[in-house]
Amino acid sequence: MGNPSEPVSSENRRHAWIRAGTLGAIAGIGCHVSAIGYRCIELHRAPFATAGESLSLLAVLLVAAYLVADRLWRIPAAGTFALGIGFLLVLFAGMQPSTEVGAHPLLEENAISLHILAILSAFAAFALAFTVAVLYLIERRILRRKDGLAWRRRLPPLGLLERASFALVAFGFPLLSLGILSGIVRAAGGGMGPGWLLDPKTILALVLWGVYGTFLVSRLVLRWTPQRSAWILVAGLLLCGCVLGVPTATHRFPVTSEGARPRSGG
Repeated sequence: MGNPSEPVSSENRRHAWIRAGTLGAIAGIGCHVSAIGYRCIELHRAPFATAGESLSLLAVLLVAAYLVADRLWRIPAAGTFALGIGFLLVLFAGMQPSTEVGAHPLLEENAISLHILAILSAFAAFALAFTVAVLYLIERRILRRKDGLAWRRRLPPLGLLERASFALVAFGFPLLSLGILSGIVRAAGGGMGPGWLLDPKTILALVLWGVYGTFLVSRLVLRWTPQRSAWILVAGLLLCGCVLGVPTATHRFPVTSEGARPRSGG
């Protein structure tokens, strides 16, 4: 009678740790959002004027996306990767130079807010799709080599991971399209500085759009295998990092003294 109870007890402990981790993630989001909100009130501007602020906001969006995805598909194994990426984003945000940005007119425009929030939300969905794709590749490797089958029992079914990764990209791709389109429309109207179309960040964003568009076409039209398509998501996340980190001359706000209002073309 004692032996059957051991795996049950182990499973209960695992679920308890998962619940504790979920509650911790929710508490962390609450504290992080409160800190971002306080900073917005204090500085009277949007929370994404600097690179550090954008990374911090992206971390919140990523963890929130994971919590929603886990609610939909029950993929706690993805939390290890998603929360790890979120931690790295917060760490990199804290490593950015500490600068103050004044009340730049562009930060007060709804078009700019839509542009940035849509793209950051898309990046959060793509990062989570990456974690699911990595799980898919790991689990498939376990099944092929027929070792580590104890770990296999703790992972979601391959079909579920396949559907989740596709749904996340299908959700993030329109957001990325909206973010790019709103940015182009606003930049074409003036006030974004010369050379915005040939800026490295603009070019990489368009390439990124093509990569995730290729993923959707590969699944819907070309009928690629899930394993082959998963590698597109791995490459896509690397490209997302390039978009965030590439030097740019136009996708930034001038550093000014507090309260200054630089010209919109600055």
